[in-house]
Amino acid sequence: MIRFELCANGYQSIVNGAEGGADCAELCEALEVGGVTPSYGTLSSCKDIIPTRVLIRCRPGNYIYNDDEVAIMCEDIKMVKNLGYEGVVIGALTADGDLNVQAIKKMMAAGEGMKFTFHRAIDACKNPLDAMETLISLGFDKVLTSGCKPTAYDGIDMIREMQTLFGDRINIMAGGGINENNVERVVTATGIKNVHASLTSQVASGVDNTGADMRYKVSNLDRIKEFVKIIK
Repeated sequence: MIRFELCANGYQSIVNGAEGGADCAELCEALEVGGVTPSYGTLSSCKDIIPTRVLIRCRPGNYIYNDDEVAIMCEDIKMVKNLGYEGVVIGALTADGDLNVQAIKKMMAAGEGMKFTFHRAIDACKNPLDAMETLISLGFDKVLTSGCKPTAYDGIDMIREMQTLFGDRINIMAGGGINENNVERVVTATGIKNVHASLTSQVASGVDNTGADMRYKVSNLDRIKEFVKIIK
């Protein structure tokens, strides 16, 4: 059976995911920049709706964090843990493109007892297959990957290799541009058992009198239901 994790960018997306049949969710905010850690209010509102792991990412951009940024993320992890979430989604790299094991261990220590997903920093790694072995040894139970390409559809070959080499020791979850039109192909071609998609639609449009963009997106209930129908 394929397990579907909804990439949910807020309260309404989480609610739609639960109603639409998603198995679990990754909760974040600001998908337009790849996602950052949600606010305390969002976290408080979403914690009991569907099994959820929270993205821990203090800013957009690369995954190379200084000591202050790591400390901030550790505090966020402690907050998420205290709220009762099952796990967090983390990642950190060195400037050379290797795993920043020291930073990762600090974040895992802050969330001791929780479950850990490694996010798409794996796709920016210099040696992603070597990194997978390290993540398994550290205790991660899930890794989100687009196969080191812009989308999971483009990265099918690498996702298949990851699944073949490591799929019996860690959950390989394909994500990045997955939707109703390509999920069947990705699943069939890779053999993965976990998929990750946001399935959003635009809710508002236009700009205000200052020229600021008023558009935002929410995971669409009908799209979620259609996606679930395809993979189940």
